[in-house]
Amino acid sequence: MGKGGLSRMAAVQAQQLIKARGSTVWDIITDSGNFEVWNSGITSVTGVIRNGGTIKVRTRHGGSKSFRLRVEQVPGETMTWTRVVMPGLGAVRTFVLTPRDGMTLLLVSDEIKGPLRGIIGSPFSAGEQDLQGFVNAVKERAELLG
Repeated sequence: MGKGGLSRMAAVQAQQLIKARGSTVWDIITDSGNFEVWNSGITSVTGVIRNGGTIKVRTRHGGSKSFRLRVEQVPGETMTWTRVVMPGLGAVRTFVLTPRDGMTLLLVSDEIKGPLRGIIGSPFSAGEQDLQGFVNAVKERAELLG
């Protein structure tokens, strides 16, 4: 992975203040059928994004590979997508929505966890620039939808 990529860093994060209700942002990040529509970097999601569910995600960064992820949620507030590579080694994308003055602050982070984290990269993005592109795309979509 290139300079600044996740294989050299434990975590990257990006955030965006969005002029939309939290429910609108939540609907966007949990609508498995539309990720490829709004330039999220995700080319397909199979399965329903719900608490305790499992989804398969394919990203531009991951090429033709799809990644099986476990979903955990506190609806409207937080969500994690976790990929377990082996016991003690995995990748986690965390979404946090915070109300702020009639808008929504979206914070998204990608983290590789475990003692062998240097051997895998994130299935979600190639680093901070990709992650910032994701939150920018959520903002654009949410503000378009109102």
